Amino acid sequence: MGRVLRSATKKNTTAGEAAVAAAEPPAKKATVTKKKIVKKPAAKKDTADTTTDTTATTSGKTVTIEACKTCGSVSRATKIQKAVGTKASVVINAETPGKGNFVVRVSGVEEPVVELLGMKRPFAELKALVMEDVCENVLKALEEKEEETKEEEKKEEKEEDKKEEEK
Repeated sequence: MGRVLRSATKKNTTAGEAAVAAAEPPAKKATVTKKKIVKKPAAKKDTADTTTDTTATTSGKTVTIEACKTCGSVSRATKIQKAVGTKASVVINAETPGKGNFVVRVSGVEEPVVELLGMKRPFAELKALVMEDVCENVLKALEEKEEETKEEEKKEEKEEDKKEEEK
């Protein structure tokens, strides 16, 4: 006969069938060819997540939010963005924010609405913020800015009228 393999005895085959199976050349295994994976260079993204609302950019009102990603202040920034709506354009992280920073500024207003710099874990100052109050303060600052611009426009109109009367 021939050689009896263990696999043949486990299958409950006879020795003759095992010999026939052993005499046949083994079937070729499917060869796997390596596919070349061409990695396309990723388009360079700005490191800043910027979100702007184009309807309010004509009025010149902008809320700039610097929100650190590690301390979870980005979610707070989006709450402010939703509260502002279309009253002003909102820019989140125009520049790479510093670690542990959360700063909210309104264009045309000297002092920031909220300024938390260099916070350490567990970011107690940030967690203590009441976002409804912060949103209200941002909206008040926007209204003040709007009133100032209206007053400036009225002054400019009066000056133009005076100049026309003199001529």
